[in-house]
Amino acid sequence: MSNQRTAEPLNTWNRLREGNERLTHAGATQQERYSVGKPIAAVFRCADAAQTSEAIFDQRLGSVLNVSTLGHVIDAGVLATMEYAVGTLEVPLIVVLGHQECSAMQMALQAWNEAIMPEGALRAVAEQTMSSIVRRGCTPESVDSVSVAHIVDTGLALLEHSPVISRRVDAESCGIVCVTMDLAGRLRTHATIGALGESNEALLECV
Repeated sequence: MSNQRTAEPLNTWNRLREGNERLTHAGATQQERYSVGKPIAAVFRCADAAQTSEAIFDQRLGSVLNVSTLGHVIDAGVLATMEYAVGTLEVPLIVVLGHQECSAMQMALQAWNEAIMPEGALRAVAEQTMSSIVRRGCTPESVDSVSVAHIVDTGLALLEHSPVISRRVDAESCGIVCVTMDLAGRLRTHATIGALGESNEALLECV
């Protein structure tokens, strides 16, 4: 039973990755039928991403549970939704999905370089992103380098702020993948958390 649980996060990620490969090859078509049953994964995405998660991974509509905030801001609502997905629906995978030329990361990089914070609630985007830059030891040379640091740190933050997610990852029944998408829709994996790498003993594996 333990081996079966351990394989489930990786098998789910392989399914989503294969769907993305179908999508980005000539002649691929998105599956437009609604899925039956519970979602297979939860996707934490940036609100200004151009494509739907189902399109990116070439999955049936409704087959992933989507959580979307600008710049991956984590608040109580995000954590509650993720805990529902992992704890109640028992999805075996969380995908933290960033994208190239992200406007939220552009705003955060500008705040970092000019020491001028955005007004209102947008301040949270810059604050959490700049915290990621510091925590990951990132050299903020470009929007994309900031995005990578923030995506990886967001995956770790979900683990750190949620005992529900942490217990599931520790039990090897859930994993977290931190990826970015380029303008052509291709994915690049930057880190895996939990039973998703070649060595299941490594909690965090940077790729």
